[in-house]
Amino acid sequence: MENFQYEATTREGNIVSGNIEGVNERSAVERLQEMGYFPLKIGRAVERERFFTKIVSTIQNRVREKDIMTFTYQLGVLLDSGFPLDRSLSILSELAEKKKLKELIQELLGQVRSGKSFSDALTRFPSSFPLFYVNMIKAGEAGGFIEDTITRMAIYLENSQGLKEDVRSALIYPVLLSTVGGAAVVVLLTFVVPQFTKIFTDMGESLPFATVMLLAISDVLISYWWLLLLLFGGLFISVKRYVATEKGRRAWDIMKFRLPVFGKLYKEVAVSRFARTFGTLLGSGVPLLNALQIVKGTLGSEKIADIISSVRESARKGKGIVEPLKNSDIFPPIAVHMVTVGEETGKLDAMLIKIADRFDMEVRTTVKRMLALLEPVLILIVGAMVGFIVISMLLAIFSINELPF
Repeated sequence: MENFQYEATTREGNIVSGNIEGVNERSAVERLQEMGYFPLKIGRAVERERFFTKIVSTIQNRVREKDIMTFTYQLGVLLDSGFPLDRSLSILSELAEKKKLKELIQELLGQVRSGKSFSDALTRFPSSFPLFYVNMIKAGEAGGFIEDTITRMAIYLENSQGLKEDVRSALIYPVLLSTVGGAAVVVLLTFVVPQFTKIFTDMGESLPFATVMLLAISDVLISYWWLLLLLFGGLFISVKRYVATEKGRRAWDIMKFRLPVFGKLYKEVAVSRFARTFGTLLGSGVPLLNALQIVKGTLGSEKIADIISSVRESARKGKGIVEPLKNSDIFPPIAVHMVTVGEETGKLDAMLIKIADRFDMEVRTTVKRMLALLEPVLILIVGAMVGFIVISMLLAIFSINELPF
């Protein structure tokens, strides 16, 4: 793909300019025409930005989940206010601050104005609009309630993003503490301890065992840091490649749900994501079997996918969805009971959203409890490491008086 600069006119007669990607100049012209523009001038973009500037610009302009959430919310507001879809997209393209997001909305606008449905336009951007998003819009278009569907989608994205932000915010202090503490220990071992090594060079076996061990650790870290980086890097890449395989994904899924402390958190997150995605799809008019198939492909867990396959097969045979959930070791009794009530009352979608809200609260509570325990543990670990270094140095200094001269 090459980058082209263009000048074009809109259907209203306004002059617009910008950059667009294409295999060649002809394909770039075709993409502009699909966007509803009439190209006036087009040519290959001149690369003037420095490499570092381009990287920073790319990161800053990348379309993130938060951008899609804001776009969905604003689109729902405009549609509810009576604006037609194409006019709403046109307004949002003018409001977009990020270049990539502006281009994405403009392409959606071009597709809609060329006669394609909104859901078909969204399928061109799978990295920004996942399968369940597209299917919800498609169901809304088929049922004639796309405004309600987009509003419901905005609520879904807002809740999901809110949970992620809460967890990330809670992790800031432990990560900062670990980073600063680890850096302090490395500085002590690589810069401070070697200064004492010169003093203790001729002391030999008279050094206390703790000091000998500390000097050995310092020497290994200074002399073989590159080997340690290679070992840890190779281990990380090997584990990552293994987890990328089907066998590795299944092994990781089984292990993460059985972890002593984090296993409970993984289960709560899985139940929350399943319930919210499934409930949102059902509430948007997606048929139950189709909704289960979509959920199966969006949760990113082989174990949960197997459970959903059992649920879907049970529903296809007319046996309901409760029994497979009850037989699994992921869904707790309270969630199964709420699904049973939802199925019996015909309000399964609303009950699933309530389950998601409940377990979102459980996730937040679990994270707070874990961090309340983790913070003092990290402080104790860092303190113990620094204390070991200081005590080892002091023992060696005190032992100097016992050396024969």
